[in-house]
Amino acid sequence: MKINSNYLDIDLPVGLAKIANGRDLISTHETAFAFGIVPQTLRKHLCTKGSFHGVKPIKIGERWHFSVRDLALLMRGELHK
Repeated sequence: MKINSNYLDIDLPVGLAKIANGRDLISTHETAFAFGIVPQTLRKHLCTKGSFHGVKPIKIGERWHFSVRDLALLMRGELHK
């Protein structure tokens, strides 16, 4: 599934596209679900490394949100740290 985000066309993995449902950002819980891990594992990465395998979240209010574009690149192995 193609999206146009930040002026860059990318193919989203089908599972991630369903979770994102057209949004540019998804929650920590949704990100953990997309990667098959529990949210606490994701929070631990953020606490100890400041990112999740190179993807830095954005804090909105008191919650962390992840860029769908960056997560798609990570899933495809194309994220440059």
